[in-house]
Amino acid sequence: MSESRDLDPCTLALHPIHDSEHRHVAERLVYRQPDDDESDDILAATARALAVAVYELGDTGLLDERLLFVTLPLPWINRPELLPTPASRLVIGIDATANLTDELLQRLDEMRERGYRLQLPASLLACASDVLLPRTDIVRLSSPDDLDADTLSRLAKADLALLAERIDSAEALERYRAMGCRYYDGHYLAKPDFIASRPRGRHGNKAAQIRLIQALYDENTDLQRLQELVVQMPHLHVAILRRANSSYFNRGGKEVVDLRRGMQILGLIELRRLILTLTLASLQPSSRIVLRMALVRAFMCRNLAAPFPDLDPEDAFTTGLFSLMDALLEEERDSLLAKLPLNTAIIHALKDRQGPLGAVLSLAESHERQIEEMPDEPRPDQLHRCYMAALESTRALMGNL
Repeated sequence: MSESRDLDPCTLALHPIHDSEHRHVAERLVYRQPDDDESDDILAATARALAVAVYELGDTGLLDERLLFVTLPLPWINRPELLPTPASRLVIGIDATANLTDELLQRLDEMRERGYRLQLPASLLACASDVLLPRTDIVRLSSPDDLDADTLSRLAKADLALLAERIDSAEALERYRAMGCRYYDGHYLAKPDFIASRPRGRHGNKAAQIRLIQALYDENTDLQRLQELVVQMPHLHVAILRRANSSYFNRGGKEVVDLRRGMQILGLIELRRLILTLTLASLQPSSRIVLRMALVRAFMCRNLAAPFPDLDPEDAFTTGLFSLMDALLEEERDSLLAKLPLNTAIIHALKDRQGPLGAVLSLAESHERQIEEMPDEPRPDQLHRCYMAALESTRALMGNL
């Protein structure tokens, strides 16, 4: 895949899913995958579809409280850091052609432990029911004849749900109802909604990204050095000027047209946040998914640290953000940290969860995993407020990317 190729707009379909009482309870996400088998292209198509369905539509409330059913390709399932959140709202499907290796079975176990529900096609379940039944929440039927009576009885005893797909007539609907299906999807019930995302470009390469990140966190880097790096990346240049001219930063109202002056107005902390976000979002389409996770964690760490005078909220933000930097840049963590001029407290927090920053990071991670047992301080209601504020900050920062 070319490093400089622009990404075409992504068109996807949301198929309404109803329950046995005709209530609209879920959506099934359908999107076009590349004709070839290049892993990068498959990841790119999936990233764009999920970015629209989960983060653009979901964050604006258009999905309401409905579940989202999505069948993910194996290259995506093999990258657990890319799984969309929240897990409680997602039903992850496995392709019927999947090869049931020990690695895939382990991935299925990990996803269910994290709270994802799994839907498997009846054809795949029939091949290895003993292995797959304990790892399945929903069985996908493309025909009423997909499963025999014995298998249906086993599914009922295990309290597994049935999803009936491609319902095209009243007769098919009645047959599925007689089987006790819990979910119903098909053109006979409702037409899908088609949604197109806006195109996004990709800029630069990983080596340039790391050089820029090094400069952002190097105490000896001056404004001139940052300017020299930024001017080589036109999308960053434009973004800095746009931000410096915003009503929040440009209180005088006089237009800022000079890059150096724009960088001075924003200041180092705002420059770090803006440049790092835009830089990482431009690496690969899949980076946008991980970047959102990293930003939510970073803002949550900053919010958790704010009440404590001995903790620098910006150090907490950096700790949360860099806890997923290895996944963003696809580089081994220790090797990456060795290249970056982060302070010792942040390094210890990232590597060993040591010190106050390590405690803040651990608390944020625990909340993400939806662990029931939490420390007494902060109380769960405070933790939830920190998390909701982090979501709002992330949406505001990524809204114009």
